Amino acid sequence: MHIINDPQAAPGVGPAKVLAAAATGSVNLFQKYGGDMDRIFGRAGLRVNDIASPLEELNLQKFCNLFEEAAQSTGNSNIGLEFGQTFIPKKLGMLGFAAISAPTLAASLRTLEKYFPAHQDQTSFGLIADRDILWLSYHILDPRIINRRQDAELSLGVFCNIFKHALGPNWRPLEIRFEHNKPDGHDEHEMRFDAPVQFGRRTNAIAFRRSDLDALMPEQDPYLASVVEPFLQGRCDSQANPQDFAMTVRNEVKMHLGESLPSVADISKLFGVSEPAFQKQLRAHGLNFSDVVKAARHELALHYIADPDLPLTEIAYLLGYSELSAFSRAFRNWTGMSPQRFRRQS
Repeated sequence: MHIINDPQAAPGVGPAKVLAAAATGSVNLFQKYGGDMDRIFGRAGLRVNDIASPLEELNLQKFCNLFEEAAQSTGNSNIGLEFGQTFIPKKLGMLGFAAISAPTLAASLRTLEKYFPAHQDQTSFGLIADRDILWLSYHILDPRIINRRQDAELSLGVFCNIFKHALGPNWRPLEIRFEHNKPDGHDEHEMRFDAPVQFGRRTNAIAFRRSDLDALMPEQDPYLASVVEPFLQGRCDSQANPQDFAMTVRNEVKMHLGESLPSVADISKLFGVSEPAFQKQLRAHGLNFSDVVKAARHELALHYIADPDLPLTEIAYLLGYSELSAFSRAFRNWTGMSPQRFRRQS
C-alpha cells in the first residue's frame, strides 16, 4: 500500500532529540549477538558513554542509526524488535516512571501523550478512535530521518509492554501496523506480538480494545508521579515547541470526533482549564481552534480511507459530518481529488 505522508509533518528548526534512557540495555543486547561496540556506535556517530546517563540527550537520527547499524553488524535484522519486546517500562526513565505510576491505563496513556515531547521531540504520539477500537499511533515527524525501521519496531514493543504492565503478560494487541515495507524474517513479528502485523501503512500503530483503558496500573504511585511530572513538564516548557501543543490538542479532538464536533469548551475541560484560559493558550501558540479541528479531520480521514472495508458514509459520520457530500467537498479541498478516487489510487 502507498504510504501517505503525515499532513502535519515538519522538519523543525534543529535536529530531533531523544533521551538516552530509550537505549537502556542496548549494549548487552548488541554484545549478545557478537556486535563490535566501537564499530556500531562509531558508525552511528555516537560513543558508548553517550548512553551512560538516562537523562543525556541524543540526536534522534543517530539513535535510529544506532539500531540500524546494530542490525547490520550483528546479522540480526530484527534486533530492534527483540529490544522492544524485552524493554521494561520503568527503564524508559522519567517518562516510564510517570506512566507506571498513573492510576489506570487510560491515565497512563494520557500521561505518555502529554509528556512524550519531554522524552522525544518532533514525534507524533497519540490515540485515534476507530469505531469500537482505539489505535495508539507513533510517527517520527522529522523527514530527514529516513532509516527508522528498527526504531519503529522497538518503540511499539515498548508501548505494548506498558499495556502488559496493566493487563498482564498474556495481553496482546488486536493488530500492529508499521510504516516500513515487509522485511525478510517478518514471521517473527507476528510471533513476538502474537497479533496480525501489517506493513507499508501510513503510521506505526497498535490496535486495542477501548475496555482495556479501564485496567488499573499495579504500581500506581501518586507520590512518584508528583516527583517526576514537574521534571517532564519543565522539559516541555523549556522546549516550548508550538507543534507539540498543537499535536496534543489535535489528538484530543481526534479522540472526540463522532456524531458531532467537540467544542472549545469540551476540549478545555480535558486540559483541566477554563474555556477562556484554553483560548489564551491557543492564541499564545498561534493556533485557531477551527484550524485544529480541520487538521484532525484531515489526518483521521487519511487513516480511515486506507481501510477499504469502511464505507465512505461511515467515515463521514466518524468525522462529524452530517452528510457524505460535505465530507467529499472537504476531502477534495485537502487532497485535490474525491475520496473514491483517492482510495483507488492508494
